[in-house]
Amino acid sequence: MQGMSMGRQRGFSLVDLMLSMVLGVFILGGVVSVYVSTVKSSSDTLKSSKLNTQLLAIMSIMSNDIRRAGYWANFDSDPSINPFNQKNDSALEVIDSLAANTIIASNTNAGGECIVFSYDQNENGVLDADSEYFGYRLRSGAVQMRVNGTVSAGDDCSDGVWQDVSDSDLYVITSLTFNPKNSQCVDSSEPNRVDDDGANGEDDDAEADCYLHIPASGSNETTVETREIEITLAAVLVNDSDVSMEITQSVRVRNDLIRVR
Repeated sequence: MQGMSMGRQRGFSLVDLMLSMVLGVFILGGVVSVYVSTVKSSSDTLKSSKLNTQLLAIMSIMSNDIRRAGYWANFDSDPSINPFNQKNDSALEVIDSLAANTIIASNTNAGGECIVFSYDQNENGVLDADSEYFGYRLRSGAVQMRVNGTVSAGDDCSDGVWQDVSDSDLYVITSLTFNPKNSQCVDSSEPNRVDDDGANGEDDDAEADCYLHIPASGSNETTVETREIEITLAAVLVNDSDVSMEITQSVRVRNDLIRVR
């Protein structure tokens, strides 16, 4: 009987096993690192997306509301007597802050933290002091809206009843500005062949800009203001200060401010 020949079998040495284990640990560490990084990136993206959605919703509310400023159901009447477009009361104004409560001139490149205005919400042609003065402002890290309450001074950022429209439990509003820098004012009586501003002895184009050359009171000159407001809104998450967002939108007010000086 022929004998069976068995080859000598050799396994892994201890050194081979240790090297394999070390290599495996490195590979596993790399996989875990990539996984953690991916999860964190996905989490940050989700947080940013949620914050962006919240800010876009607030921006939409403000921009749609501001567009209606000065609306009057009796549009076929003399626009200069529009009760929703009266300076020093119901007309749209940008105010620097709740603390200072000072109106910002429309021809300056300056933003304010509050905007106030009115419009004919119930379309009865009459300005209702307890329900048709509106506004938005920044207060204590929140966006607030003027909702109701009897208002005695429409261009006062502290008058009336205000309530939060942003969620302070989720995020803090770090900035809210309204900038009227792109607004324009035109004197419809120009050119009138008169050097009204006394600048160079002739009737120049600058006199048609009623922000630069304000018609004298009692002159019966008619001016038309087109208002455009640039809104900037920024916020940061309460539970993650690394996640922040800022959005900007320009709003053209549909109803021009027409005045007889």
